[in-house]
Amino acid sequence: MRTDHALEEEAFRDPASFVNCLAQTLSAANRYLVQLLHRAGLAHLVPSHGDILVCLFAGEPITMQELAERIHRDPSTVTALVRKLADAGYVSTQKSAHDRRRIEVSLTDEGRALRCSFECISKELLKVQMKGITKDELTATGALLLRIRDNFADACQKEEEVAS
Repeated sequence: MRTDHALEEEAFRDPASFVNCLAQTLSAANRYLVQLLHRAGLAHLVPSHGDILVCLFAGEPITMQELAERIHRDPSTVTALVRKLADAGYVSTQKSAHDRRRIEVSLTDEGRALRCSFECISKELLKVQMKGITKDELTATGALLLRIRDNFADACQKEEEVAS
């Protein structure tokens, strides 16, 4: 008798199911991440806030534009996420001293205090992600995902050129 997993693997031989499987995987990872945030007492944060905070943990201040580029999000989305983080007291914003048209984002003391919790959450997420997966499998999958991502990025660029 086949398990559900075996049936999914057989169905996955159809390339048309790849993006759907990827979406389901991302959804499951985000659900688990939300659970970890709740367990850490950070239920008011969402995974997208984590992308911003982790970027700021790596170095601050950073302009809104740079932040949007680094986390691959639309600038308007980043503005809304940063606003929520600022309202929660985790970040502050100010005009850049070098270019007054740019807004820089920095962590507050409360934001810096989140670093330890985020490191623990990241370790747990990685532990679950890598269960039963070899480094070679991860490397091959990563290369494949990057190629597929680039294929979609190229297709989007061509569509934009056609629309222009």
